[in-house]
Amino acid sequence: MQSFECLSPDILLLSLQNRAEELLRAVERTKKSLKRAPQGHLRLAKRGNQFYGYHLTDAKSLKGEYIPKDNVSQMSKLAQKDYDEKALREMEHELSLIDGFIAKYSPEELTNIYNRMNEVRKSLVEPILLSDEEYARRWLAVPYKGKHFEAGVPDLRTAKGERVRSKSEVIIADTLGRLGIPYKYECPLKLADGGRSVYPDFTCLDLRTRKELLWEHLGMMDNPEYASLSVKKLSSYLQCGYVPGKNLIISMESSEKPLSQTEVRLIIQGVFRVNGK
Repeated sequence: MQSFECLSPDILLLSLQNRAEELLRAVERTKKSLKRAPQGHLRLAKRGNQFYGYHLTDAKSLKGEYIPKDNVSQMSKLAQKDYDEKALREMEHELSLIDGFIAKYSPEELTNIYNRMNEVRKSLVEPILLSDEEYARRWLAVPYKGKHFEAGVPDLRTAKGERVRSKSEVIIADTLGRLGIPYKYECPLKLADGGRSVYPDFTCLDLRTRKELLWEHLGMMDNPEYASLSVKKLSSYLQCGYVPGKNLIISMESSEKPLSQTEVRLIIQGVFRVNGK
């Protein structure tokens, strides 16, 4: 894939925000656990190969009350409390570090430097990092020659006027467009298994990562011959590094279960993490 910038877009901020949300949930859960915890702490003493538990309730004494070996529940609750107290302090410390970093971190400013320029100055500069809109524009502007349409093939068009081969591909293309996912229809791709060219139904651009994902729609899965060819196609993709769930999207349908717009939207939302429309 051709790159139009020398610095990848920020993913650190989102990762930190997700981490902070997880920490907040864990902190809340730990605090609730500590409210239910018994008073005191656990002391473990080893004699020979055996460990003995003692319930410490007096801060001035390290002796504590002996806990019978069969009272595993009490020892477990005290051990959990001791762990939770230490874990809570560490999680709150990590949260304070993340909050302090996020307060000072402005990854969007690098893009804004370029965006605030007038058009003349922009034309004289090659930016280090592009906005999503500019990256998508450049990606879409790269010319390519798609697969030829044979005579007699129905003339099916997307909302943008592109010609596709099936009604399901119309649904996929229009939903991608509606959700702001840049795509190319039947853009040729040379596979690494000898350099032969294939034409994935859609080549999509994930603007968060600047990565391309292929989308193959398998439209006649109740046709044995078609299904067999589809299995071979997917196997070929896999051997060349295109893995479903990573950089390859697969949708399918049969005559009894056609592809729906809802299914396409759910796939796109799950892969590209966009809001539905």
